[in-house]
Amino acid sequence: MSDSEPATTRSPSRRRLLQGVTALSLPIPSLTGATDPGKVVAERYCALEQEQRRLHTAWSDVESWLHRHRNWPRLTQAEQAAVPEAAQFAVIEAQLDAIDKQYDALVPLLKTTSACTRDGVIARLDALLWFLNPYDNADAYPLLQSCQDDLKRLWL
Repeated sequence: MSDSEPATTRSPSRRRLLQGVTALSLPIPSLTGATDPGKVVAERYCALEQEQRRLHTAWSDVESWLHRHRNWPRLTQAEQAAVPEAAQFAVIEAQLDAIDKQYDALVPLLKTTSACTRDGVIARLDALLWFLNPYDNADAYPLLQSCQDDLKRLWL
């Protein structure tokens, strides 16, 4: 076939056929406007992970400040308890404990709640990437991330 023929008379390329078949076999967005429970659970998990990492950074910042300005490691426990800035540790620790309790309730849901939309599948993969430690899973983590990128490119 020549390039001068109209597009409607040309056969689609193998690549286009594969993309079309793949797109048709994958979940489609909800047309009713209902929320995807898999997406909701996964996004909540990711938000908890982000908050936990923020709190760990805050803990580290407080500890670094105390090392520099209060000679923290050389203080006795009684002296450390008397340092006003050290009270931030208790606040951060309480928030981390609350997150741990939320995790206990959320992780079983994350494992069992299926996604019913493309966004839900991507959100569940995001949660899995947050869950995996890239240093402990040096081979699996980049592979999973690459698969997620492929799905985003194909679906969205």
